[in-house]
Amino acid sequence: MGYLFKHLAVRLWVALVIGGIVALLVLPPFAGAVGPGWMIVPGLGLLAAAYWFTGVAFAAMGRRRLERLLGEATVWERAGMPREVRQALARAAAMVDSFFFSPLSRRTPAGQLLAQTARFQMAQAAPESSSDAIVGAYLRTFPRDRDAAIKWLDRVLAGRALTHQSHDIAARIGDTHPEDMAIQRMLAQFYLSERRGDFAALQTYGLLMDAGEPLPDTLISDMADLFLAEQRPDTLALKVYLDVYTRGGRDKRLLPGIAACCRMIHPGPLTLPLLERADEAMAGIAASQRSKMAAAFLPTTTDSGTGRSARERRIERPAFGPMIRNTLTGLRRTAFGFVAVVSDQLRKTRGGLSSRRAKLVLKWSAMGLFMIGVGWLVINTAMHFAVTFKTVEKEPVTVVAPVTDPFTLQVAAYLSETDARRYVDQLKGQELDAYWTRASGSNKTWYQVRISHFKTKAEARTVGEDLKTRQLIGDYYVANYKRPDVP
Repeated sequence: MGYLFKHLAVRLWVALVIGGIVALLVLPPFAGAVGPGWMIVPGLGLLAAAYWFTGVAFAAMGRRRLERLLGEATVWERAGMPREVRQALARAAAMVDSFFFSPLSRRTPAGQLLAQTARFQMAQAAPESSSDAIVGAYLRTFPRDRDAAIKWLDRVLAGRALTHQSHDIAARIGDTHPEDMAIQRMLAQFYLSERRGDFAALQTYGLLMDAGEPLPDTLISDMADLFLAEQRPDTLALKVYLDVYTRGGRDKRLLPGIAACCRMIHPGPLTLPLLERADEAMAGIAASQRSKMAAAFLPTTTDSGTGRSARERRIERPAFGPMIRNTLTGLRRTAFGFVAVVSDQLRKTRGGLSSRRAKLVLKWSAMGLFMIGVGWLVINTAMHFAVTFKTVEKEPVTVVAPVTDPFTLQVAAYLSETDARRYVDQLKGQELDAYWTRASGSNKTWYQVRISHFKTKAEARTVGEDLKTRQLIGDYYVANYKRPDVP
């Protein structure tokens, strides 16, 4: 919310200044005709117009600056320089959070910045720890971006480290693309690698089983292994068990799992064909043997030799419904009692608040709070401008134009700054666009002499060969262009 207060403060004061100047120039000639009492109406109209015009102008300047920064980030990304890309995106984020944008005009540029940042993060070989947060915010804003979803799932399946937001992103992708079987298969692989059997994972498994498309053997086998380990005896599990069994799976737990599913699933129009397939798979096994297999498969625990299953013991437990109802009733009574006490206190104080003295106290208290708020706004605005101007004086921004030529020619490197300056002056005497820059490495500081900047490596090599042929330079190599940090 900091950008909102900055925007309102700067926009209000600029609108007051512009509106006041325009009012002083425009309104006096009409004061004699309509009377000074009516001047407040056009004055307020001019202030409102100045406020609207200021917002439009700020938004236009902010968009132009943001487009320039995003274009610069694109150039750096194409040149394979991620550090410069992050710097450009950071400046773009500061621009979006500046006073140039109101909450309404901020949505579109914030979406553009978020989209470019998320795609840059997903394209990196080693993404930052904040990548999941950025991708999650991007997929909330652009949930239909299939390429971004597949790219993120590819990175997850490739073994990148997960965060607490990774599972939320996967669930959002699954909810947005329920009919995309390619994405659902990737989600199923992710859930199976995490050994997940919760509702979101089961929904994905069910979509794949009901799609009618044959699943890879490894995927269906992993699904069956998960269900067998969880001793799951439901309709989805029966579909998976039968699919694996018909493919030739010979896990010793498959037939007991099928028998348990037949025992737990109620026959109906939707489940009857599935149960018939299960009977065919277990043909030749007696009913008593099936019951023993099902009993051995279903999860059971015993109580001190009683041999009762967990399901039977849950039935014998006291019902929690009456306890919950009694608790809610007590809470409701407590809340009603609290409201009654507060209402009684308000009725007692209402008489005192209706007196003339109380009204004066409330009135001047409100006026005092209003004046404190206005003073705080003025002081905060002044401090903001003071800090801004001070920062500009200490750390001037030397280059604001985007870099469109990412390559340069390096013709020498010295350990002495004096030698580098002397060679630069010599090259400038030959009417060449020469400069020097500083680079540190191997416990040494090098002063590199470079010439001009070019759009392509081929163009840079052509110029280098020409200078070498003319004996203006000795040797060269094409380097990535870096803004000179010295004049």
